[in-house]
Amino acid sequence: MAAYKRIQFEEIPTSPLGKCVDLASSALGSTIVAVTDEFFAPATNMINPAPPVHAPGKFIDTGAWMDGWESKRHNPTYDWAIIKLGFSGSFRGFDIDTHYFTGNQAPAASVEAAFVLDGDVQSKDTKWTEILPRVDLPPSCHNVFLLEKETAVYTHLRLNNFPDGGIARFRAYGNVSPIWPQDTSAILDLAFVGNGGRAVDVSNQHYTPGSNLLLPGRGQNMGDGWETKRSRVPGHSDYAVIRLGDKGHLLKAEIDTSHYKGNYPNKILLEATNVGNDEVPGPDAQWTTLIPKSSVGPHNLFYFDLPHSDKVFTHAKITIIPDGGLKRVRLYGVREGGKIPALPISLPKL
Repeated sequence: MAAYKRIQFEEIPTSPLGKCVDLASSALGSTIVAVTDEFFAPATNMINPAPPVHAPGKFIDTGAWMDGWESKRHNPTYDWAIIKLGFSGSFRGFDIDTHYFTGNQAPAASVEAAFVLDGDVQSKDTKWTEILPRVDLPPSCHNVFLLEKETAVYTHLRLNNFPDGGIARFRAYGNVSPIWPQDTSAILDLAFVGNGGRAVDVSNQHYTPGSNLLLPGRGQNMGDGWETKRSRVPGHSDYAVIRLGDKGHLLKAEIDTSHYKGNYPNKILLEATNVGNDEVPGPDAQWTTLIPKSSVGPHNLFYFDLPHSDKVFTHAKITIIPDGGLKRVRLYGVREGGKIPALPISLPKL
């Protein structure tokens, strides 16, 4: 049985979960592929990256509108929902959030996982491994569970709902296990979450988290980028440190300000460092400037050819001056050991 402990939601940033990715999020391409019952509210709500919404007095044909997954009453066994992960990965913990389900929440839940690259995950031959045993779920609150050890790599999760009821959000904190191309000289976005990139240190996440910088696509609005609060201190700047998915040579940067039309940064600065296997660069890290302080504009893509292509880096730091928002940061390069192509490289195809 997996060992775990329950922690407070406020402890997440300083716990191992704070440097993990929500692998169940629909923003990463995760989907609900099977569910036993969703009479009152669909299971897709659970993997919405936005916090749940409370709408008292709002009713639909089946009853009160709820922003979560809610199955009908009187299940003699239990309900479940299977999530196909956008990117396979390992897990360190979960948040099974019951917000606004005040008497209709699922009283208990457990989590199982499977590795099924091809074929039917619902096949009787699929091996499911329990990675979080049955836990109690109080009403209308975060329920955060930190696993003692990181799990193996899986492609699917099954959330079990005992015996029925509502779950507002399901967060599965872990690390992407990237699938690298056979060609070691392939040009890749080494910051991309799908390649294992992670935001490991962010100065300010007042509106939206720095991890959004690494998501797939160009997003839908300002809600799925990184935006800091307005600064009032002269000389202020904000930053996000990105641990690259693998050590590599950085050749071209794409800075995306999509949807930031009046709150894009005045200037940006990009630096990189090599600190070996350290999760977060320490105060003695030596940073190399890849983009000196440079202006960007509103709602557009900005490309920069990067110097020092001979160096190998493990982390990059994007600094915004003095504050504001960015949608995405793409850092194209080749992994350590790959052949550096003729420079400058052409613009990558979106």
